Amino acid sequence: MPDLGTILEEELTWREAELASLKLLVLDSPRGSVRELSLLRALWIMLYAHYEGFCKFAWDFYLENVERVGVAREVCCVPIARFSLAKRFSEVRGDTSVESLWSVCTTHFGEWMKEQLGFEIHLETKSNLWPNLLKENSAAVDLPFAMVDKNELKLKALVSRRNDIAHGKKMVVATLEDYKPYEDAALLVMHELAVAVLDCLERKTYLKPPV
Repeated sequence: MPDLGTILEEELTWREAELASLKLLVLDSPRGSVRELSLLRALWIMLYAHYEGFCKFAWDFYLENVERVGVAREVCCVPIARFSLAKRFSEVRGDTSVESLWSVCTTHFGEWMKEQLGFEIHLETKSNLWPNLLKENSAAVDLPFAMVDKNELKLKALVSRRNDIAHGKKMVVATLEDYKPYEDAALLVMHELAVAVLDCLERKTYLKPPV
């Protein structure tokens, strides 16, 4: 079975290869032609799809591998333990009677913390992975996101213009040169996430730091 780094690398590679293939078609098109402009719009949609798709893959990959370790929730760091209880907390909100809250505080919570770590809810993109949602999701499971902050405006434009195209608006991507900075921004964020996932799994940062 491939190691964790190879799996993440392969997931990035096939996505980048698809983008490169479509860019070659753009370069082969007459400048300013309907064909070139249509391909550039398709390329923008493809870039967003791979940006969202890879982030979702990386988050799922991280949580699945943390879960596979088979440790008790009580030995995990706060963000991981807390996120793993998201569904339980949601259920508690449905019954906030004094009796229910007393039971959770005195009995259930202690039992939950001794259980083997598991994730009943995964991180979602909501089909619009705005940078603030990307940061919220990464922070929820203690993954860094410095590149998101540095490329926030480009990521916002990526999502917004993708929505314009998807909704049939005449959003023009003028040239490949105009498109390139947004691809660079998305790929930087994707690579940062891949490195962060691998680093956290290898260093076991999902566990409580030693006292």
